[in-house]
Amino acid sequence: MIERSAEAGLHAATPATNLVLLAGLVGVVLASPSVFVRLGTLGAVLLLAGWSGVPVGTFLRGLRFVLVFAAVLFVAQALSIREGTPLIDGFSRFTDVGLLAGAGMALRFLVVLSSSLLFVHVVDPDRLAGALIRCGIPYRYGYLLILSLRFVPFFRRELRVVREAQRVRGLRPSVRSLRGIRRAIRYTFVPVLVSGLMRVDSIALSMKGRCFGLYRCRTAPRPERLRSADGIALGSVALLAALAVLAARGGWT
Repeated sequence: MIERSAEAGLHAATPATNLVLLAGLVGVVLASPSVFVRLGTLGAVLLLAGWSGVPVGTFLRGLRFVLVFAAVLFVAQALSIREGTPLIDGFSRFTDVGLLAGAGMALRFLVVLSSSLLFVHVVDPDRLAGALIRCGIPYRYGYLLILSLRFVPFFRRELRVVREAQRVRGLRPSVRSLRGIRRAIRYTFVPVLVSGLMRVDSIALSMKGRCFGLYRCRTAPRPERLRSADGIALGSVALLAALAVLAARGGWT
């Protein structure tokens, strides 16, 4: 688990602000075709992660599979577009238009998933559910959101425990061959899945014992006050939106 301060960076912002920040980052990167805007948005995500006490190295390690898939998207998109001036012509043909299109798609993919990961890191599920309940969403759906967010670190922790147990027993499942994939499913995926199902069963019994859902309404916590972190987060969204507008008017690539 990542050790972080409860008042560091975006942790001090309200869940509503973090939700607006997530929507703004995703909206900017989806609406703007400019590669520079998408690259700046990715840089903003990394800066916000570091400001919130999440080490950038640890944050990138959590995105290692996303980075690999983004590289695959970049190469596939760059090879599939033949328009433009050829930059590399030989066994593989790369054009300037293809490279820009590949970079844009890869950056869009990275921003969407990295901003979602940052949102999971900095938002307390209980506070988020409380904010949604205050907005009028039934508390049953709010609790489902809490469970979905809490299972992300749970499965990460269980996977680490399973891998440590494998190393103690001398097992190193590899996914470089079909046999290795079968071994990884047997010795990694199945134990984590069984542990998750056991956790779900215990939560269901606990909810049943407490008569969850018996009452139609539930008392919502008091509204949270805005802090300086909220202003920084909202200002970042506004700055990126203004940058996207300038890029659209100026015709930035």
